[in-house]
Amino acid sequence: MQSIAIVGMSCRLPGAPNPKALWELVCNGNDAIGPVPPTRWNVEEYFDKDPKRIGKMYTIRGGFLDQIDGFDANCFG
Repeated sequence: MQSIAIVGMSCRLPGAPNPKALWELVCNGNDAIGPVPPTRWNVEEYFDKDPKRIGKMYTIRGGFLDQIDGFDANCFG
């Protein structure tokens, strides 16, 4: 069996654009959940407080990445 060394790490998560920020988020007990950004979709069009309402969502909060328009979907096939 060969040894493996991890020499780098990267991540991009809601409230944490890099591993250091993720560590700080967790250590400080912060919450990265927030309102739906207005540039994503019209919350009022899709929201209904009744969770059984078909075709609607019953929350107006979530974990969202900043600058999502910079995501390179082609890179991941």
